[in-house]
Amino acid sequence: MSSGFTAPTFDQNQADQYLDALSQLASSKLGVLSGGTPQELPKGLAIIESLRRSSVSFGDPRNELIQLTEETFKDSGTELTSIYKQQMQTQFDFYYMTLTVDMLPQPGAQFRRLTCELDFSPKGANQPIVQTIFPNQQWREVLSFGVGMKVGLNGNLDWNAGVDSEQLAQIVGALPGELKVIVSNTTEFSSIVAIPEYKYSLGQTEITALGQGNSNCYWRLQNQEIQRIGTARFGTVFKVPKGTNAITLNGTVWAEPDMNWLTADIRDVFLELMNRFGSISRNKEEVASQFSRGAAEQWQLNLPKAVAATV
Repeated sequence: MSSGFTAPTFDQNQADQYLDALSQLASSKLGVLSGGTPQELPKGLAIIESLRRSSVSFGDPRNELIQLTEETFKDSGTELTSIYKQQMQTQFDFYYMTLTVDMLPQPGAQFRRLTCELDFSPKGANQPIVQTIFPNQQWREVLSFGVGMKVGLNGNLDWNAGVDSEQLAQIVGALPGELKVIVSNTTEFSSIVAIPEYKYSLGQTEITALGQGNSNCYWRLQNQEIQRIGTARFGTVFKVPKGTNAITLNGTVWAEPDMNWLTADIRDVFLELMNRFGSISRNKEEVASQFSRGAAEQWQLNLPKAVAATV
Protein backbone atom coordinates (compact mmCIF):
# COMPACT_ATOMS: atom_id res chain seq x y z
CA MET A 1 0.00 0.00 0.00
CA SER A 2 1.48 3.29 -1.06
CA SER A 3 0.67 5.23 2.10
CA GLY A 4 3.92 4.76 3.98
CA PHE A 5 1.98 2.70 6.54
CA THR A 6 2.92 -0.96 6.97
CA ALA A 7 0.20 -3.16 8.41
CA PRO A 8 1.18 -5.93 10.83
CA THR A 9 1.13 -9.37 9.29
CA PHE A 10 -1.14 -12.22 10.34
CA ASP A 11 -0.54 -15.97 10.18
CA GLN A 12 -3.25 -18.14 11.78
CA ASN A 13 -1.12 -21.30 11.70
CA GLN A 14 1.66 -19.55 13.55
CA ALA A 15 -0.79 -18.05 16.04
CA ASP A 16 -2.23 -21.53 16.72
CA GLN A 17 1.28 -22.89 17.19
CA TYR A 18 2.13 -20.22 19.74
CA LEU A 19 -1.15 -20.72 21.62
CA ASP A 20 -0.62 -24.51 21.74
CA ALA A 21 2.89 -24.04 23.07
CA LEU A 22 1.72 -21.47 25.62
CA SER A 23 -1.04 -23.81 26.81
CA GLN A 24 1.32 -26.77 27.16
CA LEU A 25 3.91 -24.71 29.01
CA ALA A 26 1.31 -23.24 31.37
CA SER A 27 -0.14 -26.71 32.00
CA SER A 28 3.25 -28.09 32.99
CA LYS A 29 3.92 -25.13 35.29
CA LEU A 30 0.49 -25.46 36.93
CA GLY A 31 0.69 -29.26 37.10
CA VAL A 32 -2.62 -29.83 35.29
CA LEU A 33 -3.70 -31.24 31.97
CA SER A 34 -4.66 -28.82 29.20
CA GLY A 35 -8.00 -29.16 27.42
CA GLY A 36 -11.55 -29.06 28.73
CA THR A 37 -13.83 -26.07 28.96
CA PRO A 38 -12.47 -22.80 30.35
CA GLN A 39 -14.77 -23.14 33.38
CA GLU A 40 -12.96 -26.36 34.36
CA LEU A 41 -9.44 -24.94 34.13
CA PRO A 42 -7.22 -22.77 36.36
CA LYS A 43 -7.50 -19.08 35.49
CA GLY A 44 -4.34 -18.80 33.38
CA LEU A 45 -5.26 -21.85 31.28
CA ALA A 46 -8.90 -20.77 31.08
CA ILE A 47 -7.84 -17.46 29.53
CA ILE A 48 -5.71 -19.23 26.91
CA GLU A 49 -8.58 -21.58 26.09
CA SER A 50 -11.06 -18.69 25.80
CA LEU A 51 -8.77 -17.05 23.27
CA ARG A 52 -8.27 -20.28 21.33
CA ARG A 53 -12.03 -20.86 21.01
CA SER A 54 -12.79 -17.29 19.93
CA SER A 55 -13.23 -16.78 16.20
CA VAL A 56 -13.29 -14.03 13.60
CA SER A 57 -14.78 -14.75 10.17
CA PHE A 58 -15.92 -13.10 6.94
CA GLY A 59 -19.38 -12.98 5.47
CA ASP A 60 -19.91 -13.54 1.75
CA PRO A 61 -18.92 -10.52 -0.41
CA ARG A 62 -21.52 -11.53 -3.03
CA ASN A 63 -24.34 -10.83 -0.57
CA GLU A 64 -24.29 -7.05 -1.13
CA LEU A 65 -22.45 -6.58 -4.41
CA ILE A 66 -24.16 -4.35 -6.98
CA GLN A 67 -23.21 -2.38 -10.05
CA LEU A 68 -23.52 1.39 -9.78
CA THR A 69 -24.83 3.12 -12.90
CA GLU A 70 -26.11 6.58 -13.81
CA GLU A 71 -29.63 5.17 -13.54
CA THR A 72 -28.91 3.91 -10.01
CA PHE A 73 -28.26 7.47 -8.89
CA LYS A 74 -31.13 9.00 -10.88
CA ASP A 75 -33.56 6.58 -9.25
CA SER A 76 -32.51 7.79 -5.80
CA GLY A 77 -32.79 11.46 -6.76
CA THR A 78 -29.03 11.94 -6.66
CA GLU A 79 -27.08 13.86 -9.29
CA LEU A 80 -23.89 12.06 -10.21
CA THR A 81 -20.77 14.23 -10.52
CA SER A 82 -19.73 14.78 -14.15
CA ILE A 83 -16.34 13.07 -13.84
CA TYR A 84 -17.98 9.84 -12.70
CA LYS A 85 -20.69 10.10 -15.34
CA GLN A 86 -17.97 10.25 -17.98
CA GLN A 87 -16.02 7.37 -16.45
CA MET A 88 -19.15 5.21 -16.29
CA GLN A 89 -19.94 5.97 -19.93
CA THR A 90 -16.51 5.43 -21.45
CA GLN A 91 -13.96 3.89 -19.11
CA PHE A 92 -15.03 2.01 -16.00
CA ASP A 93 -17.81 -0.07 -14.48
CA PHE A 94 -18.39 0.87 -10.84
CA TYR A 95 -19.44 -1.50 -8.06
CA TYR A 96 -20.46 -1.26 -4.44
CA MET A 97 -19.79 -4.06 -1.96
CA THR A 98 -20.41 -4.51 1.75
CA LEU A 99 -18.28 -7.17 3.43
CA THR A 100 -19.21 -8.23 6.96
CA VAL A 101 -16.87 -9.50 9.65
CA ASP A 102 -18.25 -11.48 12.59
CA MET A 103 -16.41 -11.48 15.91
CA LEU A 104 -17.40 -14.41 18.13
CA PRO A 105 -15.36 -14.10 21.32
CA GLN A 106 -15.67 -16.69 24.05
CA PRO A 107 -16.96 -15.38 27.41
CA GLY A 108 -14.27 -13.33 29.09
CA ALA A 109 -12.05 -13.01 26.02
CA GLN A 110 -10.68 -9.49 25.58
CA PHE A 111 -9.48 -7.99 22.31
CA ARG A 112 -8.09 -4.55 21.55
CA ARG A 113 -7.88 -4.26 17.76
CA LEU A 114 -9.63 -5.55 14.63
CA THR A 115 -7.83 -5.40 11.30
CA CYS A 116 -9.25 -6.12 7.85
CA GLU A 117 -7.38 -6.14 4.53
CA LEU A 118 -8.86 -6.59 1.06
CA ASP A 119 -6.76 -7.15 -2.04
CA PHE A 120 -8.35 -6.98 -5.51
CA SER A 121 -6.91 -8.74 -8.58
CA PRO A 122 -5.87 -9.01 -11.37
CA LYS A 123 -2.94 -6.62 -11.08
CA GLY A 124 -1.51 -4.44 -13.80
CA ALA A 125 -3.31 -2.44 -16.45
CA ASN A 126 -6.66 -4.14 -15.80
CA GLN A 127 -6.59 -4.07 -12.02
CA PRO A 128 -9.60 -2.91 -10.00
CA ILE A 129 -9.24 0.49 -8.34
CA VAL A 130 -10.66 1.26 -4.91
CA GLN A 131 -12.70 4.46 -5.19
CA THR A 132 -13.78 5.00 -1.59
CA ILE A 133 -14.14 3.00 1.62
CA PHE A 134 -16.26 3.07 4.76
CA PRO A 135 -15.71 3.66 7.61
CA ASN A 136 -12.74 6.00 7.52
CA GLN A 137 -11.18 8.38 10.05
CA GLN A 138 -13.68 11.10 9.17
CA TRP A 139 -16.53 8.97 10.50
CA ARG A 140 -15.09 8.42 13.97
CA GLU A 141 -16.94 11.38 15.48
CA VAL A 142 -20.24 10.44 13.83
CA LEU A 143 -20.10 6.77 14.81
CA SER A 144 -19.14 7.57 18.41
CA PHE A 145 -22.76 8.57 19.14
CA GLY A 146 -23.80 4.94 18.79
CA VAL A 147 -27.12 5.71 17.10
CA GLY A 148 -28.64 3.82 14.20
CA MET A 149 -28.13 5.49 10.82
CA LYS A 150 -28.44 4.81 7.13
CA VAL A 151 -25.14 5.16 5.30
CA GLY A 152 -25.35 6.07 1.64
CA LEU A 153 -23.41 7.24 -1.39
CA ASN A 154 -23.81 10.75 -2.76
CA GLY A 155 -23.18 11.96 -6.30
CA ASN A 156 -19.47 12.38 -5.59
CA LEU A 157 -19.25 8.68 -4.61
CA ASP A 158 -18.63 9.68 -1.01
CA TRP A 159 -20.54 8.84 2.14
CA ASN A 160 -23.53 10.52 3.79
CA ALA A 161 -25.63 9.46 6.77
CA GLY A 162 -29.35 9.66 7.42
CA VAL A 163 -30.37 9.90 11.09
CA ASP A 164 -33.78 9.95 12.75
CA SER A 165 -34.99 13.52 13.34
CA GLU A 166 -35.18 13.01 17.10
CA GLN A 167 -31.44 12.35 17.26
CA LEU A 168 -30.28 14.63 14.45
CA ALA A 169 -30.08 17.89 16.43
CA GLN A 170 -27.96 16.32 19.16
CA ILE A 171 -25.52 14.83 16.69
CA VAL A 172 -25.17 17.79 14.33
CA GLY A 173 -24.78 20.21 17.23
CA ALA A 174 -21.81 18.27 18.57
CA LEU A 175 -20.00 17.70 15.27
CA PRO A 176 -17.24 19.94 13.89
CA GLY A 177 -18.29 22.10 10.95
CA GLU A 178 -16.82 19.96 8.18
CA LEU A 179 -18.79 16.91 9.37
CA LYS A 180 -22.20 18.58 9.75
CA VAL A 181 -22.84 18.40 6.00
CA ILE A 182 -22.56 14.60 5.85
CA VAL A 183 -25.43 13.97 8.28
CA SER A 184 -29.06 14.70 7.43
CA ASN A 185 -32.60 13.76 8.42
CA THR A 186 -33.62 10.35 7.05
CA THR A 187 -36.63 11.98 5.35
CA GLU A 188 -34.28 14.27 3.38
CA PHE A 189 -31.74 11.56 2.70
CA SER A 190 -31.45 11.22 -1.10
CA SER A 191 -28.22 9.23 -1.33
CA ILE A 192 -28.12 5.61 -2.46
CA VAL A 193 -28.57 3.57 0.71
CA ALA A 194 -25.52 1.34 0.92
CA ILE A 195 -25.59 0.24 4.58
CA PRO A 196 -29.02 0.39 6.26
CA GLU A 197 -29.41 0.78 10.03
CA TYR A 198 -25.70 0.90 10.74
CA LYS A 199 -24.57 1.35 14.35
CA TYR A 200 -21.37 1.29 16.36
CA SER A 201 -21.74 1.17 20.14
CA LEU A 202 -18.08 1.39 21.12
CA GLY A 203 -17.74 5.13 21.65
CA GLN A 204 -14.46 6.68 20.54
CA THR A 205 -13.08 3.84 18.45
CA GLU A 206 -9.82 4.69 16.72
CA ILE A 207 -10.19 4.16 12.97
CA THR A 208 -7.36 3.84 10.48
CA ALA A 209 -8.49 3.35 6.88
CA LEU A 210 -6.33 3.37 3.75
CA GLY A 211 -6.51 2.35 0.13
CA GLN A 212 -8.31 4.86 -2.07
CA GLY A 213 -6.77 4.85 -5.54
CA ASN A 214 -5.11 1.45 -4.97
CA SER A 215 -6.05 -2.14 -5.70
CA ASN A 216 -6.13 -2.98 -1.99
CA CYS A 217 -7.55 -1.38 1.13
CA TYR A 218 -7.11 -1.66 4.87
CA TRP A 219 -9.03 -0.91 8.06
CA ARG A 220 -7.91 -0.98 11.68
CA LEU A 221 -10.47 -0.45 14.44
CA GLN A 222 -9.02 -0.06 17.92
CA ASN A 223 -10.92 -0.05 21.19
CA GLN A 224 -10.27 -1.81 24.50
CA GLU A 225 -13.66 -3.53 24.15
CA ILE A 226 -13.54 -4.22 20.42
CA GLN A 227 -14.92 -7.73 21.07
CA ARG A 228 -18.33 -6.10 21.67
CA ILE A 229 -18.59 -4.96 18.07
CA GLY A 230 -20.30 -8.22 17.04
CA THR A 231 -20.63 -7.74 13.28
CA ALA A 232 -18.56 -5.05 11.57
CA ARG A 233 -19.49 -3.81 8.10
CA PHE A 234 -16.88 -2.57 5.65
CA GLY A 235 -18.12 -0.77 2.55
CA THR A 236 -16.12 -0.42 -0.65
CA VAL A 237 -16.77 1.31 -3.96
CA PHE A 238 -14.40 0.02 -6.63
CA LYS A 239 -14.17 0.35 -10.40
CA VAL A 240 -12.91 -2.00 -13.10
CA PRO A 241 -12.10 -1.39 -16.78
CA LYS A 242 -15.12 -1.89 -19.01
CA GLY A 243 -15.38 -5.45 -20.27
CA THR A 244 -14.22 -6.94 -16.95
CA ASN A 245 -16.60 -9.72 -15.96
CA ALA A 246 -14.82 -11.26 -12.97
CA ILE A 247 -12.22 -10.40 -10.35
CA THR A 248 -10.39 -12.15 -7.53
CA LEU A 249 -10.74 -10.83 -3.99
CA ASN A 250 -8.42 -11.86 -1.18
CA GLY A 251 -9.49 -10.97 2.35
CA THR A 252 -7.61 -11.23 5.63
CA VAL A 253 -9.07 -10.29 8.99
CA TRP A 254 -7.77 -10.71 12.51
CA ALA A 255 -8.47 -9.57 16.07
CA GLU A 256 -5.55 -8.96 18.41
CA PRO A 257 -6.00 -9.95 22.06
CA ASP A 258 -5.38 -7.63 24.98
CA MET A 259 -1.96 -8.90 26.05
CA ASN A 260 -2.39 -7.63 29.62
CA TRP A 261 -5.48 -9.84 29.90
CA LEU A 262 -3.80 -12.83 28.24
CA THR A 263 -0.64 -12.78 30.35
CA ALA A 264 -1.95 -11.42 33.68
CA ASP A 265 -1.71 -14.77 35.50
CA ILE A 266 1.08 -16.39 33.44
CA ARG A 267 3.65 -13.64 32.88
CA ASP A 268 6.59 -15.90 33.82
CA VAL A 269 5.24 -18.62 31.49
CA PHE A 270 4.85 -16.14 28.67
CA LEU A 271 8.40 -14.83 29.08
CA GLU A 272 9.70 -18.41 28.96
CA LEU A 273 7.72 -19.00 25.77
CA MET A 274 9.25 -15.90 24.20
CA ASN A 275 12.71 -17.17 25.08
CA ARG A 276 11.96 -20.56 23.50
CA PHE A 277 10.56 -19.04 20.31
CA GLY A 278 12.94 -16.45 19.00
CA SER A 279 10.36 -15.60 16.34
CA ILE A 280 7.95 -14.15 18.92
CA SER A 281 8.35 -10.40 18.77
CA ARG A 282 9.45 -8.45 21.82
CA ASN A 283 7.74 -5.37 20.46
CA LYS A 284 4.51 -4.73 22.39
CA GLU A 285 2.68 -3.55 19.27
CA GLU A 286 3.69 -6.60 17.23
CA VAL A 287 3.39 -9.41 19.76
CA ALA A 288 -0.42 -9.15 20.02
CA SER A 289 -0.83 -9.82 16.29
CA GLN A 290 1.12 -13.08 16.73
CA PHE A 291 -1.62 -14.42 19.04
CA SER A 292 -4.56 -13.17 16.96
CA ARG A 293 -7.70 -14.99 15.90
CA GLY A 294 -8.73 -14.47 12.32
CA ALA A 295 -9.35 -15.80 8.85
CA ALA A 296 -8.05 -15.57 5.29
CA GLU A 297 -10.35 -16.11 2.32
CA GLN A 298 -10.19 -15.91 -1.46
CA TRP A 299 -13.26 -15.36 -3.63
CA GLN A 300 -13.73 -15.45 -7.39
CA LEU A 301 -16.40 -12.81 -7.98
CA ASN A 302 -18.53 -12.74 -11.10
CA LEU A 303 -19.46 -9.08 -11.38
CA PRO A 304 -23.21 -8.50 -11.67
CA LYS A 305 -24.56 -6.31 -14.43
CA ALA A 306 -27.34 -3.85 -13.75
CA VAL A 307 -30.50 -4.52 -15.72
CA ALA A 308 -31.50 -1.58 -17.90
CA ALA A 309 -34.93 -0.20 -17.11
CA THR A 310 -37.60 -0.90 -19.72
CA VAL A 311 -39.94 1.84 -20.86
